[in-house]
Amino acid sequence: MIDLHSHYLSGVDDGASNSEQSLAMIAQASELGITGLLATPHATDLVDETMGNQFLERFEQTQNLVQRKNIDIRLYLGSELFFSPRIYDWLRKPWATFNNNRKYFLFELPLLDLPEKVDHFIFQCRLEGLMPIMAHPERYIFLHKKKDRIIKWREQGCLFQINAGSIIGVFGKSVQRMAMYMLKNGFVQFVASDAHNINNRSYKVLEDAHGFLQDKLSGDDLNRLFVENPWKSIVGEDVSDIEALSEQNKTGGWMQVTNYFKRWIGD
Repeated sequence: MIDLHSHYLSGVDDGASNSEQSLAMIAQASELGITGLLATPHATDLVDETMGNQFLERFEQTQNLVQRKNIDIRLYLGSELFFSPRIYDWLRKPWATFNNNRKYFLFELPLLDLPEKVDHFIFQCRLEGLMPIMAHPERYIFLHKKKDRIIKWREQGCLFQINAGSIIGVFGKSVQRMAMYMLKNGFVQFVASDAHNINNRSYKVLEDAHGFLQDKLSGDDLNRLFVENPWKSIVGEDVSDIEALSEQNKTGGWMQVTNYFKRWIGD
């Protein structure tokens, strides 16, 4: 697996607080079979030139530490950009897009309220050849009754990353239902851990979510979500959608899965 969203850089956000914790997270990822790990430190309005340079310095230090410890994993740098008027400036920074490929980047919205001009932002990014990936849309409660926004943003070219923990119910049934709705309708291109530590917000959820989906998605679609699309976004290649599972209603396949989810997480 390749993980596009986690907070293993030390001392830059609410993830690893020191190099020991950072190394423990990376070692855990490697032990779980994760072969590529993108650092996505939070970039908020507090980020200035000094902190941006700190992202680069901590990433280089972490790479050197992992090499010295001989951990078999590839590390890459990106960030999780908070939707803000400053986001256009951040996108010019070497820490903003995945592996500085000047194409793919991860951004998040406020958890409680839908901000203005998200549509315009996505439109502008696509005009400039940038590929915005919205982080964990299933966790934005305001979208649960505004699914038309998801549809519109996808039509505009926005991509979506859902959290592995959402799939297995870590954030509650409502969030889990939203995650499964997005999977069912083929809106999701990436599943990621959003790991912050090795305990309650760890990389283990990625393995658990993969196992949970194994008898519900095709092998090709699982590979797209957990391996192929993450890798392509890092190297700047085009990613592909998974099958819209609602199409399987024609044969009854998805109806059986839908009934299973209703029993498992409630109507």
